[in-house]
Amino acid sequence: MRIKSIVILLLFAGLIGLAFYTAMDEKEEQQTEVKEEENTGLKRGSKAPTFSLRTLDGKQVDLNDYRGKKVIINFWATWCPPCRDEMPEMEKFYNEYRNKDIEILAVNLEYSETNTEKVRKFVQEYKLSFPIPLDEKNTIGKQFRAVSIPTSYFIDEKGVISNSHIGPMDYDFMKNEIDKMNR
Repeated sequence: MRIKSIVILLLFAGLIGLAFYTAMDEKEEQQTEVKEEENTGLKRGSKAPTFSLRTLDGKQVDLNDYRGKKVIINFWATWCPPCRDEMPEMEKFYNEYRNKDIEILAVNLEYSETNTEKVRKFVQEYKLSFPIPLDEKNTIGKQFRAVSIPTSYFIDEKGVISNSHIGPMDYDFMKNEIDKMNR
């Protein structure tokens, strides 16, 4: 009986030790994750979170591939009236500035669309020439907190957020934001 009690006591002590060790290990992992993400965020001056998505035409787009260029990331959907309003302005801006190391990535929140064909028809109707990455599962929309759309982020050549904007943009607004980055 005494040996059985000792075995149970040792087993119990071992389980407590294992629980303590696991809790400490998880705490260290959380601290490590925070350290890795310290410079990343959505505020002005923070490094923009990176992402990789497929475009409407099947190409892979990775935000890191645009280092050295200024980037406007725009979150939108075909059913959004303000998004529809800003698309001709974005196209006009893109046509004038794309050869000046400025890129627009118009991330379609595809999870909210009825089908991809609707997005394709929208792009054709508006004659959009900038890349249209598709956020099929809303992972990037969530990451960038694009709750209200359109939502846009202005990112400098080093991948740092210079500003964000909720609501439709016009040509002059985009030009002013890019000009601010040049100062």
